[in-house]
Amino acid sequence: MGNYKDINHDFIERTMNLISQYESDLNQYPFEKQYNYTLLLNCLLGIIVMPKEQFFSHIPNHRITNDLKKEMGLNKSVINPKNQSLRDLIIDLRNSIAHFDLEIKSTDDNFLIDVIIFKDNETNIAEFKSNELLPFIRYYADWVKSNLINYA
Repeated sequence: MGNYKDINHDFIERTMNLISQYESDLNQYPFEKQYNYTLLLNCLLGIIVMPKEQFFSHIPNHRITNDLKKEMGLNKSVINPKNQSLRDLIIDLRNSIAHFDLEIKSTDDNFLIDVIIFKDNETNIAEFKSNELLPFIRYYADWVKSNLINYA
């Protein structure tokens, strides 16, 4: 376990390790006791909200294109066009997550988590297909970890 050497980097690294540990144990639980999306939403706090705000000036202003969306694992998810850059998206996601301004949608009567909608008041920031949230988290966490070293 040990102490944090660099809390920003280590906390993100440990958060991602927590996801991996849970994934390896997930099948030990009956379906109705698998809380993978609850874990992922909790982990967004450690990956998007926890890093210090001054870090956001180091997020690239890469324009959100279809190619970048695919690179982030977002093939069917929808990002509000007002978020034209990755920096804009992350800042808006941070506010949504910090204020717990989100909505969960099910597309059928089984009440499974199909879509996670991040909001700012009544405006949708992004609608993530549930199966695309983890690839996005992995993409962004990897990016953050590699860049925290450069900007620390």
